[in-house]
Amino acid sequence: MLTEKEKKSLAYLTENLTMPKWKFLLIYGLTFGILLAITSSLADVFLGGVPVGEVLGKRLWINLAMVPVAGFLFAMILRWLNVKQYVKLKQKESLP
Repeated sequence: MLTEKEKKSLAYLTENLTMPKWKFLLIYGLTFGILLAITSSLADVFLGGVPVGEVLGKRLWINLAMVPVAGFLFAMILRWLNVKQYVKLKQKESLP
């Protein structure tokens, strides 16, 4: 028997997992990658003491090149975790 929280979680996971894999990777991976690039650039300026001109000139392009790789890896791991949680909840749902 599932609790209300688990039922909501199962509905959310079902919705995410019925989405095509490429769309899931695009939505979650690209969002994560862009946020990572912005955060990394801001951290370089405020925490690393790197001049803004250098960040905009060189490092921003390096950060933007990391977006597809980091985003793809993040989305693949997130989808894998979602599948594991979905299977776990489905097994619990089928128990009497």
